[in-house]
Amino acid sequence: MRTVAIYGLGTVGMTVAANLISQHQVDELILLDLDEQRSVAVVNDLKLAYPFFKRYRVQEWSSLDQAKVLVVACGELNSIQPQLAKQAKLINQVQKQITGSNFGGIVINLVQPNEATTAFIQQQWQLPPQRVIGTGTMSDTQALKLAIGESLQLASDNVTGYVYGQHDGRLVPAWSTIRVNGRFNDQAISGHKIDQNKLVINARLINYYIKRGQAGALTETRLALELIQAILEDRQAVYTLAVNQPQFGGYVSFPVMLGQNGVQNYLLLKLYSLEEEQLKVARQAIADQELQLAQS
Repeated sequence: MRTVAIYGLGTVGMTVAANLISQHQVDELILLDLDEQRSVAVVNDLKLAYPFFKRYRVQEWSSLDQAKVLVVACGELNSIQPQLAKQAKLINQVQKQITGSNFGGIVINLVQPNEATTAFIQQQWQLPPQRVIGTGTMSDTQALKLAIGESLQLASDNVTGYVYGQHDGRLVPAWSTIRVNGRFNDQAISGHKIDQNKLVINARLINYYIKRGQAGALTETRLALELIQAILEDRQAVYTLAVNQPQFGGYVSFPVMLGQNGVQNYLLLKLYSLEEEQLKVARQAIADQELQLAQS
């Protein structure tokens, strides 16, 4: 049975639930929130909106052992400056419920700062690292592809490659991995001269404008839905996720193959030396945030 749990029923959590039902991508939903009235409100709203769907479990933490996926959507998801103490509290408050439930599925974390809170969840909830992932730099990777596509007047689907590092922080646009129509040139792509710095700035601005206007629910929902399906269908697809990367000493955004058991393999592409150094810097910045969360 395709059972998905959602912890945190704000706009994003509720929207993820609604999309899972409307797209017939789930057989059973476990709805969880620190505010029980919120859970009751959301489930009744969903029942009215989608009367054909019947299988809900509300505030049943003990049912997590039946969930294939647990989406963590509590706290601040799109704040420019998330409050680390608040995020740590929301994660810690349900530690006993998680550890006592024998949950054996995959955690998809949407909370920010994503890499650091994903690491914190893995540590506090005592779960295997390969089963605790965050959305990481998925949106940053898509934003860079979009910026490149717009500059070349091409669809972003024609652009491949990855942004590593730290979402909303020490991003590492890996130009060594970027291809347009399958072709690569360090100074020109598809016959067009490119300004890498300008493209990176344009990509960052996309995410900045979203957060400045307090939007982002659509992006977070799409990312969550894509990852849920990748897990439920065992797609073995590659995403730049917040994952525990032993080579860099902990959680960082890195391209990995994702399937029903979580992280299957790391995509070990040859990076430029500068990109590897930048990735180490990003990992240190994430470690500093992890320490702040632990001390909160």
